[in-house]
Amino acid sequence: MPRRTMTTTIPAYIARTQLGSLLKQVVRKKSRFIITKSGRPTAVLMGTTDFDDMLEELDPEFQKSLKVAAKEIRAGKGITLQQYLRERLAARRAG
Repeated sequence: MPRRTMTTTIPAYIARTQLGSLLKQVVRKKSRFIITKSGRPTAVLMGTTDFDDMLEELDPEFQKSLKVAAKEIRAGKGITLQQYLRERLAARRAG
């Protein structure tokens, strides 16, 4: 079961003084931090993988490819991972 990402809200002055510790938590625990200034959310500290995933999900081309893939699966054109791996292994053996 994937670990649940934890998001914590912290004031900017704490983020400034504890940045090294926060970065360790981002890397090791996949934590995310909402940084506030004067009590208002101002910035987010998150890992680069999470950020890349978020940008990918927002990409219109990626969304388009997901819709195409969903149509193919509904049309019965999908294969299981096990089938795919069997085909890849057979192709490698064939040269």
